[in-house]
Amino acid sequence: MTQAKKFERLLLGVSLAALACPVAVRAQDVPEDETAQEAPAGTRGSDIVVTGSRVRGATPVGSTVTALGRDQIEASGAVTVDRLIKEIPQNFELGVSENSRAQSGGSGNITYGNSVNLRGIGPYATLVLIDGHRVVNNSRSTDPSVLPTLGVERVEVVADGASAIYGSDAVAGVVNLVPRRNLNGVEAFARAGIDQGGSFHEYSLGAAVGKTFSRGQVMLAYEHVERSNLSGDDRDFFTGDQRPYGGNDYRTTRCAPGTIRAGGISYAIPTGGVTQGTAASLVAGTANRCDELDGQDLFPEQKYDSVNGTATFELTDWLSVFADGFYSKRDFYRRGAFPATSLTVPSTNAFFVRPAGFAGTSYTLDYSFRNDVPPSDTYGQAESWQITPGVRVKLPYGWELEGLVGFGKTHDYSAGYNGINNAALNAALASSNPATAFDPYGLGRTSRAVLNSIADQIFLAPTNGKLTAYEARANGGLFMLPGGEAKLALGYERQEFDVALGVARGGPTTPITFRNFGRSVDSAYAELFLPVFGAANAIPGLERLELNLAVRQDRYSDVGKTTNPKFGVNWSPVRGIKLRGSYGTSFRAPTIPEIYGNSNNLYVQNYQNPAGGATIQGLALSGQNLDLKPETAETWSVGADFELLDRLRFGVTYWDVKYENQVLANLSNLAILNQEAQYAGTGIILRGTAAATRVQEAIAAGVVVLGAPAQPIQLFVDGRSQNLGVSITRGIDFTTDYDLPIGEDMLRFNASGTYLTDYRVAVTPTAPLVDQRNLIFRPLKFKLRGSVNWDHGPFSARAQVIHVGGYTNDAIRPVQQVGSYTPVDLALNWRIDRANPLGGELSFGLEVRNLLNERPPYVNLAPSGNGSGGYDATAASPVGRLFAASVRTRF
Repeated sequence: MTQAKKFERLLLGVSLAALACPVAVRAQDVPEDETAQEAPAGTRGSDIVVTGSRVRGATPVGSTVTALGRDQIEASGAVTVDRLIKEIPQNFELGVSENSRAQSGGSGNITYGNSVNLRGIGPYATLVLIDGHRVVNNSRSTDPSVLPTLGVERVEVVADGASAIYGSDAVAGVVNLVPRRNLNGVEAFARAGIDQGGSFHEYSLGAAVGKTFSRGQVMLAYEHVERSNLSGDDRDFFTGDQRPYGGNDYRTTRCAPGTIRAGGISYAIPTGGVTQGTAASLVAGTANRCDELDGQDLFPEQKYDSVNGTATFELTDWLSVFADGFYSKRDFYRRGAFPATSLTVPSTNAFFVRPAGFAGTSYTLDYSFRNDVPPSDTYGQAESWQITPGVRVKLPYGWELEGLVGFGKTHDYSAGYNGINNAALNAALASSNPATAFDPYGLGRTSRAVLNSIADQIFLAPTNGKLTAYEARANGGLFMLPGGEAKLALGYERQEFDVALGVARGGPTTPITFRNFGRSVDSAYAELFLPVFGAANAIPGLERLELNLAVRQDRYSDVGKTTNPKFGVNWSPVRGIKLRGSYGTSFRAPTIPEIYGNSNNLYVQNYQNPAGGATIQGLALSGQNLDLKPETAETWSVGADFELLDRLRFGVTYWDVKYENQVLANLSNLAILNQEAQYAGTGIILRGTAAATRVQEAIAAGVVVLGAPAQPIQLFVDGRSQNLGVSITRGIDFTTDYDLPIGEDMLRFNASGTYLTDYRVAVTPTAPLVDQRNLIFRPLKFKLRGSVNWDHGPFSARAQVIHVGGYTNDAIRPVQQVGSYTPVDLALNWRIDRANPLGGELSFGLEVRNLLNERPPYVNLAPSGNGSGGYDATAASPVGRLFAASVRTRF
């Protein structure tokens, strides 16, 4: 028995015996005094700034903050911070994720990272901060996994437009990773998990050490995480023949052996191959069919190493210095499918087989190279680091002055070898010499030297980035109002970005060439907090009234300037009820890769055919779009929060986002043909002769074709970044918490969700708004997360359910109604005080994720090179039931 099998059975037996599984994340609004209680010595009290506001000691006005604290981080069982955030209902897994790269800019995700996509508006419309400041990234998006889970005190999420406070990228909201500054001791953990079939496993381990003292603190945390790949071969729904599930037959004729198409007649090449002497064995009207993407990973193997640290020193009663920093490296390896295409075989080929009755000089042969060349694997890494020191000065009258400098670098790298050399392939197909000819007839007669020359193309895509950021801000009180002290925050920021986009495509000795770009942004902002009514002057109907006004101007070196205001109000007519509202505008500058393109290529890709049947091969263009314009948005929200009997809390928010000039890239959108009518007249989708002409124009301009395109070319897709006309997204968020003491035990109930009431898109400035809510690969109507926690002394048990509502698959005709997805997780934890040799706490955990082993709902969709196929990677997990065990200690 293999070690993996032994490990699987051990975990299975122990876990079932204990009826245990993963712990639910319990998101909640930040209590007004919670952050002050968590601050380390030397930084307590008025220094605290909560995400969503720059004003010291004030919570965001008009918006809510969803916070995941240390208890929730530990309870979640998430191996990385990005997977923790995935459980928040406001986050949609569209675009930039490890297993779905097909929409919302996912084509730029060359290292298979994860990002945050609040509201489903786009992964580049959510700003990720660390301790309130900007983070170096690959000039595309920030992967929250750069910080180890042990090094994070709290994750704060504001799902509301915040460009007036934080600047560009904060259109849909802000995620702030607050590093730990209160750890006093040592923490360590180890965790291992494996799925029921043993086809996927993960493990993680880490340690953190910290010290707090009267004048400050220090902390250092490290984690190592490994997750295996998950092959599509290990999931029966990732298949070309979906007829047993009620779907279509998506198998192709590009097989090994292949299918000859001569004179309008198809001939399946027999399993043992064919020669001119056995040409009579070819049967007219037959075809070989196969899965073209077998062997491909649904998501790649990943290894993470991350470390972060913080330090705070109070040098005098009025002068403090502080710093935070991190280093992260993530390696990936993704197993791809074998290349396949439709060959044009001329009669000059040394192995040419002429079917009976065919008199032409060439024909088409649908073919897979699986027996000739290696699969299309990719590997690489994402590496980044940043250090941000700062100084804080206490001034008279309660004011503070703070300044910091951040400096960081990032290096992304993706490599693919063994690509098809079209020139060498065509030469070998035309060769009349058996020593130099390519044999497509299933007998393996091609020489190794010829095969090596056919599969010698490389595609290397490094990106180097550098960020230098300067921040200076003043914060303090202005005057007293009847409801409290009016406060003001003023600040200046400068960001300097340097990006080098590299590429090497061609033969094995092709050098990497870089294009270097720079951007600087100068920003100034002001935020005013006005407590009109408070405890000192409360009257019936006006228990509390707070106003907030913020404005920010950003001046870009390359795309102009923008000024964005935001207004917020909190009104409590009676104790326990708070009504709130906000309005603001936002701005997002297109990223440098969006403007200039990651590369300049034509990619051979297989597109979902809305009519059903085999996929349609096309060529997608990548490259620059110098006409790209900035995005702008108008956001507003209204809501209410209720707190009853100090045990029941309920909140509801209605929000509205109007987004104009939104940048969209269709390079990896393999289901775009279901929107073909919307793109009519734009030149983004071309068919037939128009497609072939556009492809030849691109080739004549020096664009390189990656892959072996079938002839004649039938489909062209312009995958470069484009500005949409407008999108309008509206919805309702809700959250509720209820604490029920039972003797000395405590039951905690939590539910939160988001419901989209509207999602309409016009793909061009002149196109009509089209309802796209609840359609595949677009924002879904309903997401819900609920949990029940039971604390019984040293024992705790938790159950969590995540529900994704059903939706419409319009990538196929007739459209398909996809079912909902509702996995249930359970967990058991046992804590023993003074159990380890140093007298500290020791705890053991057992988890079962997806306890009922709910399969992803079947989706009638062809297997795709960018995720999905028989299931929807943006709405469901392909892993299935997973068992895990963990141990954690602190002293």
